[in-house]
Amino acid sequence: MHFIRICVLFVYLSAAPIVHASDVSPTIHAIPLQNDTLVPKEYRELPSVAKCCPVNQVLVRDGNDTVCLPSNSSTMYFSPLFSEFNRTGVLVPGDEFGEFVAIVGILCNEKYMLEPEENDEDTYHLLFNGSIFAPKIGHAPIMLMPGKDYCMEVVPDRGLRVLVCFPKVVPDVRVIIYACGLLISVPFFILTIAAYIITPRLRDVHGKALCHYCGCLAVAFSTLAIAQLASARLSPEVCVSIAFIIQFSFVACFFWLNVMCIETWSLIRRHVNHQAYRKIQSKTLFFYYSIWAWGPSAILILVSMAMDLNPTIPMTYVKPAFGSESCWFKSDAEAMPYFYVPIGLLLLGNMILFIITAVKISRYQQELALRRLARNQHSDREDQRLFRRVKRTFLVCLVLFFLMGLNWMMELVSWWAGPLDWSAFDLVNALQGVIIFGLFVLRKPARDLVWHRIQKLRGIHSTEPNVGSMDLALLPVINGDSLPRQTVVQ
Repeated sequence: MHFIRICVLFVYLSAAPIVHASDVSPTIHAIPLQNDTLVPKEYRELPSVAKCCPVNQVLVRDGNDTVCLPSNSSTMYFSPLFSEFNRTGVLVPGDEFGEFVAIVGILCNEKYMLEPEENDEDTYHLLFNGSIFAPKIGHAPIMLMPGKDYCMEVVPDRGLRVLVCFPKVVPDVRVIIYACGLLISVPFFILTIAAYIITPRLRDVHGKALCHYCGCLAVAFSTLAIAQLASARLSPEVCVSIAFIIQFSFVACFFWLNVMCIETWSLIRRHVNHQAYRKIQSKTLFFYYSIWAWGPSAILILVSMAMDLNPTIPMTYVKPAFGSESCWFKSDAEAMPYFYVPIGLLLLGNMILFIITAVKISRYQQELALRRLARNQHSDREDQRLFRRVKRTFLVCLVLFFLMGLNWMMELVSWWAGPLDWSAFDLVNALQGVIIFGLFVLRKPARDLVWHRIQKLRGIHSTEPNVGSMDLALLPVINGDSLPRQTVVQ
């Protein structure tokens, strides 16, 4: 965009349309631009304007640059049209003045030319105080200050033109750190997926759901980092495409997080109720989970695309407005129905599942305590040991839920209560890949299983770790303990 504006400026300087000329040369009181430019008291009642070049000079192209040169025409006068607001707040059409103040100079080097005749967004009004009111530049009304944001000048064969400074892009250190955290997480997501793919013992229902969850987050974090670091250099089409990818991948990963929460609840419920097998086979169950995770995500993205890209839909409807201000929703109001509401419902469902599971664990703990007091047998002590693993499983999954859910809950709070600073939580969320890799790969026995598989693929023979039934997926994998072998029907 920056390069295009400069090219357009050079093309316009060499074009050949009508020259704006005035019949009588106005009286111009030139004042050099300074950091604290003050208009002399005797000129304060006169209208003022920012002028790029000294009086009797015009702006011309010189190679790859533009310079101020003396005017060769006696009919080209610097005579802008000044507008004013009437009592109703409506702009009165501009008019020329025979005497005014010109603040000569501009503080920026890179600027672009407004062309209101060709682009309605370039419409502007020069006010008496020297500022320019631009109602549509950047999709929002702005005021351009003389010398700081703009200057006006006569351009040969183009007439009197307004040149606007490119907005200064100040890099936000927090955004850069956050984007770097996202990029650091991506390889760890990929390593987690690879570890589970090469290790058959880890590819149960929960393991497959974890791989899909990590895959969605890897795509979401990659595209989000690109949007954070390079949104200003992306074309509108690429920016909108990235926004759709971010939306779909984040929504899908929340659905897979919900699948993992459901699977955790199902695991603990079966253990507490002393069920030895599933009523549904694992492949069929994972097929149902996949429909639940991918189906609503696909429907939501199709609705978003139809609302955003279909010009026949009235503007009175809430549209995502991707790419209008950034590679994301235009504002939280547009993001609410297409992003925050679905995610909020999923987080609420996960919270309900964890509350129900916590109640069931609490009651089962009381039951085990009473049974142990009554009999104090060896089997009761084994139940107590296994229950501690169940409880740790629940707590680790709760940590995973908060890793993904807490940051977005705070986003909802920020939307409701006003802007809040969650930088520390954003950074923790950005490093989620490292945390997940540590929880699900580096802990025993998953670490031993993965390492044994790597050794086997390298042709090195070693004894397979003695790990209990993987039907109790989370219990041995997350907690680093081995369970007694038992026959389980899948």
